[in-house]
Amino acid sequence: MSRPLTDEERRRQISVRGLAGAENVAELKRNFNRHLHFTLVKDRNVATARDYYFALAHTVRDHLVGRWLRTQQYYYEKDPKVRERSVLRGF
Repeated sequence: MSRPLTDEERRRQISVRGLAGAENVAELKRNFNRHLHFTLVKDRNVATARDYYFALAHTVRDHLVGRWLRTQQYYYEKDPKVRERSVLRGF
């Protein structure tokens, strides 16, 4: 049986460095095509409007999840609530 993870080990598990962001239009197109080809297994010759919609939905979801994970990682690293509580209590 494995031992429980420490806080530091749990923080290291939340890593978003490998996730693609949506920094520019070219990257959005690349992510869209990736989902069209590898998630929906379609190419532009046979894809329907529904397939385009789902590829776009997956692309947007990836972007939102990446931002959410970055926010969670920031909270684990900085823990702003602890600092806020200590300021309110006068510590």
